[in-house]
Amino acid sequence: MYRIIMNDLMEWYDKAQDKIVFLKGAKGVGKTWTMIDFGQGFFKHLIYIDLEKDADSHHLFKRGAKTDAAKLIASLAIYVDGIAQEGNTLFVFDEPQYCPKALEAIVSLKEQKPDTPICVISSTMGTIPNEKLYEDSFYNLTLYPMTFEEFLTANKAQDLCKYIENQKLEPVSPLVSDRIIELLKEFYIVGGMPIVVLDYVKNHDFNRVDAILKALLIRCKEHIMKDVPRTYSVKVPKIWESIPQQMSKDNRKFMYQYVDEKARAREYEKSVDWLVDTGFVRRVYRIRDGVAPLNEQVDDKSFELYHLDHGLLRIMCGISHSDILSGKEEFNDLGGALLEQLVLSELTMNNTVKQLYFWISGATARVDFVFEDDGDVVPVDVEPRIRRKAQSMKVFKERYNNHMAIKISLEELGFSKGTLNVPLYGLWNF
Repeated sequence: MYRIIMNDLMEWYDKAQDKIVFLKGAKGVGKTWTMIDFGQGFFKHLIYIDLEKDADSHHLFKRGAKTDAAKLIASLAIYVDGIAQEGNTLFVFDEPQYCPKALEAIVSLKEQKPDTPICVISSTMGTIPNEKLYEDSFYNLTLYPMTFEEFLTANKAQDLCKYIENQKLEPVSPLVSDRIIELLKEFYIVGGMPIVVLDYVKNHDFNRVDAILKALLIRCKEHIMKDVPRTYSVKVPKIWESIPQQMSKDNRKFMYQYVDEKARAREYEKSVDWLVDTGFVRRVYRIRDGVAPLNEQVDDKSFELYHLDHGLLRIMCGISHSDILSGKEEFNDLGGALLEQLVLSELTMNNTVKQLYFWISGATARVDFVFEDDGDVVPVDVEPRIRRKAQSMKVFKERYNNHMAIKISLEELGFSKGTLNVPLYGLWNF
């Protein structure tokens, strides 16, 4: 399946092979598949080692920084029964954090053999041991679940992508718009985890989608429990399980009392940090004021926790595909949370948006997302959100006098009175 990150990998291939590609992302987002697919397409040979699953391979890296590059290359080729042809073989090392000396051995290999193309993959959004020692050696990339653009492409609907790309020049016809929104609703149910999208493309069966998502959620928890440090082993699962309740509130701000009635921030904040680093949850910080630079306005004690993927969040919240297709009213609040989760994911992949925040004022106003674009502060209102406080955006604009705001809805792309309306299906393209 097509992944947008291929464009970044091609840029590395053309301009930056003197660096080691360091690809990060949560478990299950398709990192390994993407790198192998890329390697097979752009290199004559590929040597792949999974350092989490293949403990027997660890002896190859035991010399660390003292590794002899020529011997390591030869040993790797023999170990995987492959071919290592200088300059035309991509070496892919998956999960080096599970082998104490692996990262330094890999960097040493690159230093001794600069023309050797190398990729490192790690299932984290944080840093792995010794990473900071070699940060100048890496070409950093991050992979997230699939976007709506990727979902359309997987469903052989690239022609619809062209209509969305061209909507700045001419409106999308109602007939085409209806088809796009139909696929958007499917994406809303399926989510962006590649294994789920692939099965849906093949079978178009929402019952299978729900079953695979449930299995993925179990795997997520298994990964968490496998890797969580003993110090956090009680607190992290509680935080994870509290996410549906946290997001069912009209005010999405993370509240420790929903984790444990007696919980205190100082007792749980490192556990939250660890869970965020896994990539299974995403953290959005509150800003005190909507003035640039926004990174100086961050209240690091106040944040919202989103899930990795809106499909996984849907299942975690106990919402079946039939609940969404039938439009049951009792799911309105959680439906609003799912929508914000989708918007967060899509905005994350927009090159205009570098970092997302949220803003609240007292108990009366909340702006879903805020970002900074060339020094301008841009508030974002997700209009279909249930129980939305209609005056929130007005309060923000009057207080900070910002030049532009964004409204996200299913209406056509348009600009009126300082507000840019962006259709939900075109967030990656505005």
